[in-house]
Amino acid sequence: MDKTITGRAALEELFGRAHDGADIENGIGGASDLVGAKCFSDGRYADMVGGDDVKLELFGKTAKRYIDLSAGMAFTLPTREEVAVDYSLAAFRTQYAFGDCILTASAEDQNPYADRGDRCWHIYVNEWLLRHLLHPDFYRNQHLTLLNRDRLGMQIAPVGQDGTSDGERAYPTVKEGDRTARKGYEIYRFDIRIDDAEGIERPFYHIGVIRRTDENIRFGLFVLKSAKNCAALMDRIVGSYTEFAPAGTRRNYFNAGAPVEDPHWNEETRAFFRKFMAQKTKSWGVFSYSMPGEEDSLVPGEGRYDIFYGDSVKLQKFIENEIWGGKKYDVYMTYTHLGKGAWGDAARTPHYYPVAMSKALAGGNGFGGAPALEFTYQFTTNNNLVHEELTPMFDILRGRYDDYFVRLARDIKAYGKPMMLRLNNEMNSDWTSYCGMMTLLDPDIFTLTWRRFYDILIREGVDNVIWVWNPIARSCPFSGWGEGLCYFPGVNYVQLLGGTSYEANNYTGDAAREITSFRDHYRKLYEKNLPYFAEYGMIIGEFACGSGGGTTGKVGRNAAAQAEWVRGMFEELNKADPEPYVRQIKGLIWFNCNDYAGDVVMNRFKFADAPDGVLNRAGEDYSDLKITWEAFREGFSGAEKLR
Repeated sequence: MDKTITGRAALEELFGRAHDGADIENGIGGASDLVGAKCFSDGRYADMVGGDDVKLELFGKTAKRYIDLSAGMAFTLPTREEVAVDYSLAAFRTQYAFGDCILTASAEDQNPYADRGDRCWHIYVNEWLLRHLLHPDFYRNQHLTLLNRDRLGMQIAPVGQDGTSDGERAYPTVKEGDRTARKGYEIYRFDIRIDDAEGIERPFYHIGVIRRTDENIRFGLFVLKSAKNCAALMDRIVGSYTEFAPAGTRRNYFNAGAPVEDPHWNEETRAFFRKFMAQKTKSWGVFSYSMPGEEDSLVPGEGRYDIFYGDSVKLQKFIENEIWGGKKYDVYMTYTHLGKGAWGDAARTPHYYPVAMSKALAGGNGFGGAPALEFTYQFTTNNNLVHEELTPMFDILRGRYDDYFVRLARDIKAYGKPMMLRLNNEMNSDWTSYCGMMTLLDPDIFTLTWRRFYDILIREGVDNVIWVWNPIARSCPFSGWGEGLCYFPGVNYVQLLGGTSYEANNYTGDAAREITSFRDHYRKLYEKNLPYFAEYGMIIGEFACGSGGGTTGKVGRNAAAQAEWVRGMFEELNKADPEPYVRQIKGLIWFNCNDYAGDVVMNRFKFADAPDGVLNRAGEDYSDLKITWEAFREGFSGAEKLR
């Protein structure tokens, strides 16, 4: 039902309730200039202003002004075309589709550097928004063209100079944006074209960041993607932006409902999914080594196959028998990514799917036999070393990886058994090659590539994949536009939630007092997801509690706190009547790997090395964690009572 308001008295009242409703330059000086309006209130279009989350749409003859009362922002779209507004994620962003354009607008108000006074904005804008947009290598590597390089109005400092939050990471920075276009405002503008864009529907990107010069936290972010160059349109949009005190509460209106079983599944995969979702106990696994993806190591007896396989079996048996007290892996997790080098690089060496080793190390359904496989696959060619300014996402959009994905699809089908495919985990970050900061501040590129990959697998007859969507618990960059939910590819493309929330346990004081429990980590994540995914199951795709890293003190100094953390985890998991957050968790994968700074352990998450393992780092010893091993044995013994 059309909820457009046209009555003159109603328009007068609506305009009177609107903050910053007037935009004389675009033909909306008062209520008399309106030809219609809409009022979106608490999730639906209403006849009048009311409720806690209100957005107003004012229609002039040649422009439309949008006022988000709960976000405290207003702007104008100078267009006569019909505009379809998507408020489903309005707490984070709102999207406006018109003609061959999509505009994403967000009112941002997060800054972790607020305690740094006037410098907090300078640090934030360079680190969490502009880091790649200012780097010439970013454009060169992705075959993008910065169309307005000569009119940015910004003094760009070279790589390695002032501007980073920690003074170590090197990227270009700007001291300030353009302060001449609008009095009292600072503007950052980028007009970008994706080159070689055949098949890309909207290859032009226009990005606008605007804030009041007396405001260090709040700002407006606009990303306009279009089929043709719309730089002038974006200038007018940004020029119409105003900011005011928010009134009410911003909300999202998305709910995934119950997970939709993929109609392409074979019977074994469907049965595995249903049993996985219904189980009272939890499926357990450990990640330690990635299976080899190099083409010369995919077959037993060739390349490094036997080394990786032998060490993987040795470590698995050591964990199962010596640490877990006989508890077997239910899930075997591995990582693979696209490979090394950019597309077109003569040295490019793609990674392929390790069919033989997957069958040997997993190859089951995880219930009473061989482990099920969780295959973590990432769209990166450089192991997510984003400082190299390299992402394959644009080449994936161009279709340059389609043939490679076809081979991957056929290998996944050849594996045959149910597979939980965890695609592009931790996308709501700044360290993955597929994060929004690497894709023109547009998470939609993530969803487009996810769907492209999915469609190729389906065309190739893949019928054994359960799709796992796994954001990290706390989104980073600190923003609304970069929140995990903005990367959700759709209910038809995801059947399981993935969860990731680490406890680094690097405290230099009393770790027992400072540590955050498993319950607090995952209950908080459950509550974050609850409005959207209440009926979904979750596999904790990777997690761990560390025992104290070497960059902040003695390695392993917090082993006792780690063991107590594990005991507390099993107390939660093994309750006869567990809390709802525990019931949602169906599987857990311990990340048996450390984070390193050079040769120094930064986060000591590893809890075991197999004796004499070739793949292990020489000189590392984890026998100090025997109290943690005992906590695992006790926990698994308690879990048996739930069967």
